[in-house]
Amino acid sequence: MKLFNRFIVSVLFLFLLFPVTVFSREPQPERTDWFLKHGYGVLVHYLNKIQNTPKQIASLGKSTSWDDCVNEFNVELFAERMKETGAGYVIFTVLQQERFMIAPNETFNRLTGYKTGEACSSRDLIEDLYQALHQRNIDLMLYFTGDATTLDPQAAKGLKLQLFPVTEEFVRNWSNVVAEYGNRYKDKVKGYWVDGCWIGYNDKMFKIFAEGLRAGNPDRIIAFNPGIQAKNTPIIAYSVYEDYTCGEQLSFSLLPTTGRFLNGEQWHILSFLGMSSYSADWGAWAQPGTCKNTLELAEYIHHVNALGGVVSIDVLLYRDGELDRSQLETLKPLREKINTLAKDRYAWKEGKAIPAKNIAWKKPAFLRSNNNKRELMPSTNITHAARSGNDGNRNTTAVGAFEWAWTYETDLLEPIKIQRIVVHFGSGYPTEVELFSVAPTGNEISLGRFNEQKGQSLDVSFDPKEVRQIRVRSYKPNGPNQPGRQMSIAELEVYE
Repeated sequence: MKLFNRFIVSVLFLFLLFPVTVFSREPQPERTDWFLKHGYGVLVHYLNKIQNTPKQIASLGKSTSWDDCVNEFNVELFAERMKETGAGYVIFTVLQQERFMIAPNETFNRLTGYKTGEACSSRDLIEDLYQALHQRNIDLMLYFTGDATTLDPQAAKGLKLQLFPVTEEFVRNWSNVVAEYGNRYKDKVKGYWVDGCWIGYNDKMFKIFAEGLRAGNPDRIIAFNPGIQAKNTPIIAYSVYEDYTCGEQLSFSLLPTTGRFLNGEQWHILSFLGMSSYSADWGAWAQPGTCKNTLELAEYIHHVNALGGVVSIDVLLYRDGELDRSQLETLKPLREKINTLAKDRYAWKEGKAIPAKNIAWKKPAFLRSNNNKRELMPSTNITHAARSGNDGNRNTTAVGAFEWAWTYETDLLEPIKIQRIVVHFGSGYPTEVELFSVAPTGNEISLGRFNEQKGQSLDVSFDPKEVRQIRVRSYKPNGPNQPGRQMSIAELEVYE
């Protein structure tokens, strides 16, 4: 991600010029099993323009040479903080747009004319990070870029950097730079998250780049970032040469809708924990504060993990290796809370759900359009999130944004034989609504369409059916000036 203006309109235009290739391939779970097992990890920005620029809080008010800045970084402190967060892996930035990198690279020096210490640090911070994290059983991944050194004319000239589209000469040069790192670190670096790949890469260029990124470790996993176009833009599989989805989002809200794999790629999302001075609702990259509390974040990660996905959390890293204190305190109990929520999956069998035997309690939930092809944002940002419709609290409601008639869905996570569904509506209720069960095969079966409703709860019993998902689809009101209001789900209950 870029930390400042992302020129979103320009990126949208580029997608028209260089459309995403639609592809599908057989999943290779063995490549990303370790990634999924971790469930979540942490990403940090460590850059000259953040940790070495006094106007940025992360710099602690200091400005030195980049080489001195890297030499000051306390890897033991950083690794200990990562252990406290419960992160299974860390994604650490190598560079972003500028020439400043965190480890020596002779290929870069030869191509650009810089000497070690002028661009690439003399300290091998990547090796030091690996050693400190490995002692704590935390895997190391790296943040790299596809647009190289766009803000440094000398380096860009030496690399033969040309954008829109990139040229094969540049891609081979840049691939050779990253290959030097790959051959040096081998299996010490488990993966790359590659930013800046919306500048005219095609499959030929991605193939060349992927070979460089996997140098020294053919099992190293890769994600290429196509950029963000808008809030809650669906996560996509971008290239046949990547292993997991880049998943850059402006909030932690989307859930896997196709299971673990999306077009053969491991489902993954990346967003930020920090708060922003310009948008308290959406936060910002590498900013202090927290836009979610521990329970909210734990519930979200639990649902993503239960559906086969992985979550990366961006936090603020200080110059010395310390983390933002409020973020650290939010993350410290995270792993334990996620483990507790995982146990709640079968709470209904033990009579510990709300109500006691309710199978739907705290299962992953979705706000969807009526054709079931689009996931909706919650109304009033996160106030009416999908999870509010099966959290055991009748005072909270799930409401989809910008749609009068919409669908609420709960995923039971596995086929279960059920014979009763109860739906409690909030202050907003549909006058015409239909209930559906979805079989393990994906077939949607109507359980009844109900007209002239006045907000009363629906309690529907039927012959036992093996079901994976439940859907509540409202038809009316489908606009203003009609009886009822936009549907709100206070609670969905499902029983054997």
